[in-house]
Amino acid sequence: SLLALYSSTAGDQWTVSWNLSTSNPCAGWYGVSCCTTDIVCHVAALQLTANNLVGSIPSSIGDLSMLEALDLSFNAVMGSIPSTIGNLDMLQYLFLYHNALTGSIPSTIGDLTMLQYLIVYSNALTGSLPSTIGDLSMLQFLELYSNGLTGSIPSTIGDLSMLQTLVFFSNVLTGSLPSTIGDLSMLQYLYMDSNTLTGSIPSTIGDLSMLQYLDLYSNALTGSIPSTIGNLSMLQYLYLYWNALTGPIPSTISGCAQLVYFDVSSNYLSRSIPEAL
Repeated sequence: SLLALYSSTAGDQWTVSWNLSTSNPCAGWYGVSCCTTDIVCHVAALQLTANNLVGSIPSSIGDLSMLEALDLSFNAVMGSIPSTIGNLDMLQYLFLYHNALTGSIPSTIGDLTMLQYLIVYSNALTGSLPSTIGDLSMLQFLELYSNGLTGSIPSTIGDLSMLQTLVFFSNVLTGSLPSTIGDLSMLQYLYMDSNTLTGSIPSTIGDLSMLQYLDLYSNALTGSIPSTIGNLSMLQYLYLYWNALTGPIPSTISGCAQLVYFDVSSNYLSRSIPEAL
């Protein structure tokens, strides 16, 4: 599996190459960390960030059954994410950001039930988000911004009960924000700006009691700002500008006692401003 990765990403041109004369990857291969169980050495982490990898991820990556961390960020990795990635059922950290990955996120991503970090921003991914993403019950950080993802946000996103950060900005996502977004009780950062989202902001947004940042600007959202926004007592940044929102700014905004930055310009809101602002 490691040799296949080396071959498919021009390993001899890496910034730090592997000494293939040493057959044991656990004996000094750059970026390879191992653990020993039952006197057997397993690759536990593969960290090759900014190491001039040029090429694709081989399907045999799924054979690294004990892998807990995979970091190929800041390289020139192309092609699609192989569906065999779902075989890495011990994986906790997946960092593929700042590459040139194309294609869609495979539905098998939902098999990574130990995953805590899924960071794949700044690529050229397309297609819709698989509904299986909701199976990642341990996920805390989901960052897929600056890609070309399309389609709607699956309602299963609400099943990510451990999620703290959700960043989808600068894609081509359509449809409305699912009401299940309110089930993310641990969420602190929500960035959905610079997409083509439509419909109204769900009233369940007010259930995100831990939320500090809410960025929904530069979409095509309609309807009024829900009064439940006032339940967000921890909110510090609220950006809703460049949408098509109507109606008044709810007086309940006074409940956002920690609010520091608030921008609802370039909408169709009534001109009355609550005293709390």
